[in-house]
Amino acid sequence: MRFSTFFQANGQLGATLLITGCCIGAGMLGMPVMSAMAGFIPTTLAMALCYCFTTFTGLLILEATLWFNGNVNLPSIVEMTLGKFGKVMTLLLFLFLFYCLFVAYLDGGGALFADIISSLIHHSVSRAIGILACVSFVGIITYLGTQLVDGINRSLLLGLVISYCILVCIGLPKVSQANLKHMDLTASLATIPILLICFGYHNLVPSITYYLKKNVNAIRFAIIVGNLIPFFVYLLWNFVILGMLNSADIHSSLKADMVTDLLQGASSSLSIIVFVKMFSLFAMLTSFIPTAISFADFLKDGFKKTFRAEQKNDFVLYGLVFIPPLICTLFYPHLFLQALGFAGGFIDVLLFGALPATVILVGRNIKKMEGPYQVIGGNLTPIIILLSSALVLLLKLKGS
Repeated sequence: MRFSTFFQANGQLGATLLITGCCIGAGMLGMPVMSAMAGFIPTTLAMALCYCFTTFTGLLILEATLWFNGNVNLPSIVEMTLGKFGKVMTLLLFLFLFYCLFVAYLDGGGALFADIISSLIHHSVSRAIGILACVSFVGIITYLGTQLVDGINRSLLLGLVISYCILVCIGLPKVSQANLKHMDLTASLATIPILLICFGYHNLVPSITYYLKKNVNAIRFAIIVGNLIPFFVYLLWNFVILGMLNSADIHSSLKADMVTDLLQGASSSLSIIVFVKMFSLFAMLTSFIPTAISFADFLKDGFKKTFRAEQKNDFVLYGLVFIPPLICTLFYPHLFLQALGFAGGFIDVLLFGALPATVILVGRNIKKMEGPYQVIGGNLTPIIILLSSALVLLLKLKGS
C-alpha cells in the first residue's frame, strides 16, 4: 500500500504526522544555540510551557473553525468576529511572518550551501554566493510545480529522519552528565521565541478540520499528539547537543548563528560535524520549500485580480516571494536567529496566540457563536492565553 493511500485510510494518523512535519524544521537549528546559555533543564521547562501554549491556541482555532459549515481559513474567521480591519491585520501579520521566515531560511541555507560548494570545488566561496545558490535551488523547485516538489520533499524528509537518527546515535555516547547541570533560568526566557516557531502548525488547523470531516475527537488527537511528538524530538535533540557542550563551548554560543557553528568548535568528531550539517540542510529545505509554496498561494489568493488561478508560472508572483527577503539577507547578513526570534516573539504570538484568544472571546460572548466543540476552561482559557501573549511580547520588547 502506498503511503498516501495509507494516510488517507488512516486520516487521524495522517493529520497527526502532518502537524508533526510542519513543526519540525529550521527552528531546530537555532534552538541549541539559544538553549546553551539557559541549560538543559530550564530549556525543557520553557519547552513544556510553549507546548501547552501552542496546543491550547491550536484548539482555540479548531473551536472557531467549527463555528462554520463551509471551508474557512483564519482570515475569514477573523473577519466574521473582528471585522475587515481584523482581517487586514491578519493578512499583514501573515505577510510579515512569511518574510521573516524566508530571511531566516536564506541566511541559514546560504551558509550551508556555501559550505557545500566550498567542499565540492575545494575553494572557499562567500556567504552571498551560498545565499544565491540557495534561493535559486528552492526557487526553481517551487516554480516547476507541486508534483516535483512532492517527490523532492519526500526524499528530503527521509534524509532528515535518517540524519537525525544517525546524529543522535553518534552523539549519545559523547554526552556528559556534568554538561547538563548548567542552569540559568533567566536565559531560558530568550529561548521562548525560537520554541514558539518550533511548535508552529496553526495554519494547518482549518485544513485538517475538513480533512478529518469535522471529527472533533480525531482533530483534537491530531493537534495534541502531533504537537507532542516534536516535543520529544526536541528534548532528545537538546539532550544530545547540550550534553556535548562544556562551559567554554557555552560561552562561544554567543557568537553562533546555528547548531553547525556551535558544534564546529565544540566537537572534534568529524562524523558529528558531517551529520549535523546534513541534518541542518535537510531541516532547512524541508521547511523552506513547503513554506515557499504556501507563500505563493497566499499571494495568489491575496491578489486574485493580478494573479489568476490558471497562471501557475508567473515570474512576478515568484519575484514577490523571493526577491524582498533575498535583498534583505544579502545586505544584512547573519540574521538567522534575529529573524526567527522576531517571527516567534512578535508575529507568532500575535497571529497564533493573542488573535485566536480574542476571536474566541468575541465570538462566544458578543457574536454568540456556537459549535460542536468548546475548549476546556471556558473564558478563562483564552484570557490566560491573552495574558501569556502579552507577557511574551513584553519580555521580547525588553530584551530587544
